[in-house]
Amino acid sequence: MVPTHQRTPRAVTLKILAAAIFNLICYINVGMPLAVIAGFVHQKLGFNTIIAGLSVSIAYLATFLSRPSAGRWMDTKGPKGSVLIGLVVSAIGGIFLMTTNFFVTQPYFALGILFLSRFCSGASESWASAATNVWNIGRVGTEYTVNVISWNGVTSYGGMAIGAPLGLYLSKHSHLFGGNIGIGVLTTLLAGISALLASTYEPVLPVHTDKRLSFAKVFRRIIPYGSGLGLGSVGFGSIQAFIALYFIANKWNGSAVALSLLGISFVAIRFIFANAITRWGGYRVSIASFLVESIGLYFLWQSHSVLMCYIGASLTGAGFSLIYPALGVIAVSKVGPENRGSALASFSLFLDIALCFSGPVLGIIQNYFGYNLLFASAGICTLVACVLTYILFCKSVKKT
Repeated sequence: MVPTHQRTPRAVTLKILAAAIFNLICYINVGMPLAVIAGFVHQKLGFNTIIAGLSVSIAYLATFLSRPSAGRWMDTKGPKGSVLIGLVVSAIGGIFLMTTNFFVTQPYFALGILFLSRFCSGASESWASAATNVWNIGRVGTEYTVNVISWNGVTSYGGMAIGAPLGLYLSKHSHLFGGNIGIGVLTTLLAGISALLASTYEPVLPVHTDKRLSFAKVFRRIIPYGSGLGLGSVGFGSIQAFIALYFIANKWNGSAVALSLLGISFVAIRFIFANAITRWGGYRVSIASFLVESIGLYFLWQSHSVLMCYIGASLTGAGFSLIYPALGVIAVSKVGPENRGSALASFSLFLDIALCFSGPVLGIIQNYFGYNLLFASAGICTLVACVLTYILFCKSVKKT
């Protein structure tokens, strides 16, 4: 690494982006199926909205299950190998996805293959995303942790903002690309090429020490902050899993635009308030973010038009934007550098749990009470997260 005093902000940013590109590719691949999977399962395969929601959120079950092993790998063998594994698994998921197109007349078999693809998508996220954070922190130094986590978020949701309309375009032009075949082929190509490029980068060696905590002990230290992240993630997950079906139910066009606005507003807030966490602290930024996200979900709850949905999706993305880095910086500070990978993996587990279970649970709510109450329920979760974070903030003030 270049000594700290010789580094300029631009040089640090460029060094971060050089590795964050792999996270961007990972999330473009995650985003491409989001606007089409639920519709494919519900309309072409003939399953109900609960199964359609599960087909989206099951990817987060795979992310949840693979987080501990990914965290241990990062801490003991280094993050570069974890990124490579994530990209290769993403490519395999693309192969499964393109295969579903050939079994539409056998819906249960096609659904099984689709679930395998979604599992690969979720596992690739857990192995590649947090590892990119750890890799970049090792590349530029711990003093730039906020910058690294922020840029990782920009590439994550920026990737989904790119992927959603791209996937919808490929699906709509099925006469050229064969429905899911186009998405699957592009997923495999992007992930494969990225893996080859990542293999040429310098590794960051893990910290060898006898002080390394078990994953369970790290997890317990992260619980208060991860709980806030998980509750706040329900609103984001509700849009990911159900906005396409909500538009279909209302006979509206433009669900991919709503998903893109979710990602665009997320990225815009990261740029506009790049120094907010350093200036005001993680707790204050988190509380304000939860409130904005709640307002966005209120718009979706009360929406009667495409415009209100667009406003709701934009505000939800804007509110969710800074929650991960704001609470994540606090969470990582609770352990030493030898447990950084496990800390980030543990923290991200709460995001996975929320996104995994919000799909089927919110699907049940929708099935019995409709879409408006679905978004209202997500808004309540966000408000609970706001209260929890305020309590943690008050406790931290008392300690100081």
